[in-house]
Amino acid sequence: MTDGLFERLGGLSALPGAGLYLRRLALELAVSGAFVPNRSPNDDESKIRLDDTVEILTGTSVNAAEKELRYAGLSDGLPYVATKDVALNTGVIDYDNGVRIPVGEPGFKVAPSGSVLVCAEGGSAGKKVGLTDRPVCFGNKLYALVPGPDLSPVYLSYVVKSRAFYEQFLGHMSGIIGGVSLKKFREIMIPVPTLEDQLATIEAFGMLEQKLADVENCRLSERQAQKSAVDATISALVEADSAAEVERVWTHLTDRFELWFDDADSLKRLRSAIIDIAMKGSLVPDDGNPVLETTLSALTRFGPKNGFSPKPVPGPTDTKTMSLSAITKGVFDASAFKYVQDRPAIDSELWVRPNDILLQRANTIEYVGVSAVYTGELGDFIYPDLIMRITPKPDVDSHFLHLALSCTKARTHMRERASGTSGTMPKINQATVRSIPVRLPSLLQQQRIVAAVSDIMALCASVEQRIEDRTKNGLALLAAWTAGSTGDDPDGKDRGGSVSEDDSDAGGSIEAGGQDAANTAGGGISGRPFDLNLKHDDDRTFEAVLVSAVVGAFFERSAEPVGNFRLQKAVYFARRRIGDDQVNSDYLRKAAGPYNPKMRYSGGIAVAKSQGWIREARGRFGFGHVKGANAEYAKASSELQSIAIWVRDTFALRKNEEWERLATVDYAVCALGSEGQPVTPKRVLAYISDLDVWRHKVAKLGLTEFSVQSAMLELGRLFPTEGKASARVGR
Repeated sequence: MTDGLFERLGGLSALPGAGLYLRRLALELAVSGAFVPNRSPNDDESKIRLDDTVEILTGTSVNAAEKELRYAGLSDGLPYVATKDVALNTGVIDYDNGVRIPVGEPGFKVAPSGSVLVCAEGGSAGKKVGLTDRPVCFGNKLYALVPGPDLSPVYLSYVVKSRAFYEQFLGHMSGIIGGVSLKKFREIMIPVPTLEDQLATIEAFGMLEQKLADVENCRLSERQAQKSAVDATISALVEADSAAEVERVWTHLTDRFELWFDDADSLKRLRSAIIDIAMKGSLVPDDGNPVLETTLSALTRFGPKNGFSPKPVPGPTDTKTMSLSAITKGVFDASAFKYVQDRPAIDSELWVRPNDILLQRANTIEYVGVSAVYTGELGDFIYPDLIMRITPKPDVDSHFLHLALSCTKARTHMRERASGTSGTMPKINQATVRSIPVRLPSLLQQQRIVAAVSDIMALCASVEQRIEDRTKNGLALLAAWTAGSTGDDPDGKDRGGSVSEDDSDAGGSIEAGGQDAANTAGGGISGRPFDLNLKHDDDRTFEAVLVSAVVGAFFERSAEPVGNFRLQKAVYFARRRIGDDQVNSDYLRKAAGPYNPKMRYSGGIAVAKSQGWIREARGRFGFGHVKGANAEYAKASSELQSIAIWVRDTFALRKNEEWERLATVDYAVCALGSEGQPVTPKRVLAYISDLDVWRHKVAKLGLTEFSVQSAMLELGRLFPTEGKASARVGR
């Protein structure tokens, strides 16, 4: 049976991340009875209530102070397992977390070895499942399932991890945080085949897991050998001293190109190497004309010169100013712009001319100095202060100069001279750009080099697109198989499943039919399960679900992406509406108001993006976030969704300055209150004025005692304290 599964999956097993889907598929098939000969798929008649076959234990809550004082650092006793100690989906339990409970300690229940721990509430509710191999005490957000004599602990863990169990669990969830009460949890129905069939399933699943591990180990060895080949090839290209030597290496590479360069990272490295080779003069044969070793300053008739950033307006107007993101990818993107009110005279230096080079003078250290050739027309765009405009002399090809600015030598030159490299937006000045070294051949040779580079870049883009399509279609098929696994036999016998297959090989044409197949309307693969690689605590998961709910609510009103400023503030307002007392400790005082950097880089926004619950998109006003292909998997409770809708309906039509004013005043009010100080408009205004990072807000937002008092009155209506929970607990 397992051999048949592998034969059918074919080349899909080599796709990036396929192991996650294959394990999920194997688990669903195991629970459905597909690995037991002559056993029919589960039906309602073969299922019984959970509490009829297992004993369900509830855990014990221990506050942080008591845990640290009485139970942390003990050498004897039973491990105390909290939700954070159960790895997401893998089920690995961290017993050595530094907390132990003395044997016989009053108030603590003991889950014996072979118990299945299930997270009952919070962001990981129903997703974290672990099987104990020793007796443990456990936290109040976990249920412990102790199987009866007719149920194998290992088989029970399979069932609890299955899609059918999770769907029932979701159906019983309630509360803002999301959880299932003990009463409802008991009612979940599970299949209980004979012990003989359970043991046969465990054996077959174990064999399949071992085969999957063998495939992954083999693939890892292949990838390492492939990486070595790529490294050697790129080194040979870069170290080649002549065009003839480059051609020899390239000829050797041609027959192996798609075998070696089959991922985005290797193609990115190759692109960079090709540009470096071209700028060194080794990509095309020398034309015999003199080569000028010079700097950028000698090659321009205008610039580098910074632009101007007028205040954007809703628009549409006759004048568009490009956003920084218009050139972030190294090519000009005409869809990244903002409207401004005033239109400069047509001879103004602010207008970008065809074939001008645009260069980012401020961005993250990775992107500062990125450039692009302008492909629009005169009068289409002006450019902002964070971009420099460069017009090459007539004997300098714009695309060649763009390559010269993009090579490793030039980018390193700019990065090393960027100011404020420890911050988030290091900057380069005009003197740095003027001093960039450039090797300039004749104009005709420049054009030959540009043509040669363009051909190779087109090849890379074509290969990259095929990789992306193959991966997307292959993973979509795996996701569809996983979703419909209980109705589709792995050896190809149709049991009424909804998936049709033209070719199971990853290199062929793959189609996944039915409602659970790929749906790329959201920009990705629908049906993709929660990332089994990730491990994170309840706070990050809760925050990710909240972020997804907020983005989803705004997306229902308008397809325009929610920018980072608004998303940060919207989550802040949502948490305040809930009554979350951690919000002020999570948010920092930043120039734009309360801001949570962790949310963007490792917290809720990062997690939601990694799961495909949300995705980045470019709108009329720049980059932001919209619903992702896997948004349905975020599973926000109805209460949490109502909070997100409240935020949207309350703030969507208000200006950013109003968002900032309310969030800043609210933060100050909460801070003064937590310090036990009187909360008056005068004290709030003084609090804001005394902070270096916020002092400018007094003028920017027009803050006076009267306006602060008005804000406080509105905040009192928006975030009433009576009857609100003080923390993320309870159902």
